[in-house]
Amino acid sequence: MIYLYLVTNADKSAVRGGPAFELMFNIHNYLKKKGIRQSFELTFFAPMEEPGARMGKNALSMLDKMLKKYNIKKHLGKKIKEFSSEAIVFEDDSKLIADLILFIPAANGHSVLTNSDLPLSEAGFIKIDDSGLVSGFTNVFAIGDIAALEGPEWTAKQGHIAELMGRNAAFNISEIEKGSSKRKGYQEHLNILCVMDTGDGAAFVFRNDKKAFMLPMPIFGHWLKQGWGKYAKMTKVGKFPRIPGM
Repeated sequence: MIYLYLVTNADKSAVRGGPAFELMFNIHNYLKKKGIRQSFELTFFAPMEEPGARMGKNALSMLDKMLKKYNIKKHLGKKIKEFSSEAIVFEDDSKLIADLILFIPAANGHSVLTNSDLPLSEAGFIKIDDSGLVSGFTNVFAIGDIAALEGPEWTAKQGHIAELMGRNAAFNISEIEKGSSKRKGYQEHLNILCVMDTGDGAAFVFRNDKKAFMLPMPIFGHWLKQGWGKYAKMTKVGKFPRIPGM
């Protein structure tokens, strides 16, 4: 039996839900290709009642259908107490016997931040304003995962948001040097954008303040995710032009 666990903390934007689902779906397909899937019981477990809820109701319903399609069981709504060599123990002392446990914790701020004079959120991330400027400072910016993002309850730390914050910070620093009050912020651009690889396909997930959906992409979705990885790497080193707006 294989169990995959997703945990939350004080900062919900730091919960890595997408990779948890991707890992489970890819394990299913790996075992299926080996012809041994029927010999394993896969279970996804998490302390929240509805893991993945921030993707929206439509996506949550679609995700539930995918779990059923792949015969992946759910064990939700119970906080974990401890792991043993052969089981997961919950707060009510109930147990799930397991051969393999995959644990993905939510992120907290780095210990370097804890020992600094920077203003931190409850989860240990740096407090910033919309422009990325650190609260209480006039010349310090924080971007990406290290920053405490402010926004809707579904706000998530994602790579494309981190890149946008980086470009904004560079622009804002330049404007400060010019003596200009013009600034660019990240909050109006907040969205969830994810291609969730399943091993034999993928699902495109999108959410902003106006809409939320999950679109199944059988077969070609897996290729798209692989292509996106190569695109991301090549644009970083200037070997491929960046898609406008990305």
